[in-house]
Amino acid sequence: MIISELRIVGSTQTNVVMHAELVRVAQRALKKRPPEPRKEGLGQLVYPFDPDLAWAATTYMRTPTRVVWDVYRSTAQRLEPLYDELVADVAADARAFGRDRDGISVEARRVEEFAAGERQVVGVVKNALIDGMDKRGLRWHVEPERPAHRWVARLDEAGEVVVSIDLGGGSLSQRGWRRDAGEAPLREHLAATLVMLTRFDPRKDALVDPMCGSGTIPIEAVLSARGMPRRSATLRALGLGPAGDAAPLFGDSRPLVVGCDHDIGVLGHAKSNAAEAGVTGDVTWQRADIAQLAPETIAEIAAERGRPAPTSGVLLSNPPYGERMQEAELGPLYYEIGRAAARFRGWRAAFIVASPLFERVVSDVLGQARIKKPLANANLRAYFFMWDL
Repeated sequence: MIISELRIVGSTQTNVVMHAELVRVAQRALKKRPPEPRKEGLGQLVYPFDPDLAWAATTYMRTPTRVVWDVYRSTAQRLEPLYDELVADVAADARAFGRDRDGISVEARRVEEFAAGERQVVGVVKNALIDGMDKRGLRWHVEPERPAHRWVARLDEAGEVVVSIDLGGGSLSQRGWRRDAGEAPLREHLAATLVMLTRFDPRKDALVDPMCGSGTIPIEAVLSARGMPRRSATLRALGLGPAGDAAPLFGDSRPLVVGCDHDIGVLGHAKSNAAEAGVTGDVTWQRADIAQLAPETIAEIAAERGRPAPTSGVLLSNPPYGERMQEAELGPLYYEIGRAAARFRGWRAAFIVASPLFERVVSDVLGQARIKKPLANANLRAYFFMWDL
């Protein structure tokens, strides 16, 4: 069956955040609001396919892991009928998905329930695409390293095979700027999700990561505030979006973002990552221990940048929670985090943590969190907490 839907995929429990970001992006880039999506599971949004919306989502969104164009669907339960149906659909499809002699790659995801192995599914979909395009007079071939466009086959919630074009050309979480990840790094798209969850407003808020590590949160905060675009060879191959390089959505944004850490070596790695991300002058890196962090420190940084002392802002961090430290060390650390946050009256404090000890200790200092939201961090079941200070 020939279909046409835009699918945005992210981490579990991020549907609401992703739609909110798409609304922000579409209103700025396209001057229109996207329709309400169909939600599949807790981390996928599906919209009627709109070329402009697909371009804007792929170019500017930072919270998803993938943006794909669902183009074929099959109820086939075996390889032979799957091949036959896909070949017929591709041959009959009037849409232009590329040019003659394009190279493609195919991957399969979540096909464990299909009556064949992952490699077999990949092979059948690859052959069906090539043979179907051949019937349309286009000679496609396999090009795994540098394909003109990547295709994905997966089983949906109904057990049907959906074949899609990966508009971002792979995982959008890997931005390419992180040269030194450090210990227990936070994935880039999840850092952007945290920034969205705090409702960080760069026009009036400061954002401070008191334990910044490799700098993922401060860097993503700046990139999100400025609406920095990414390039996609797939969008160009499909002719989606305007010609030329996309401009930042909020190019005049000047967020006050500070990354703190007690380890000078770690701060050096964060600075290198910021340089790779193109935000060298947009983040202030401060050597500071969490026990000594105070609003006066941020006021001094603001003054050095010609800004008034912020009266509102966000403390946002991914503190250790058992993977790098023993529990006997975590209690005192969490207590210091709570005490430091309490000094920032009028701000918000937010954290992603997988240790139940964190909530108990910090709540003793700050009271009950206003938001407690399950949010997976890699293979760990974590929670996002936010307090109004």
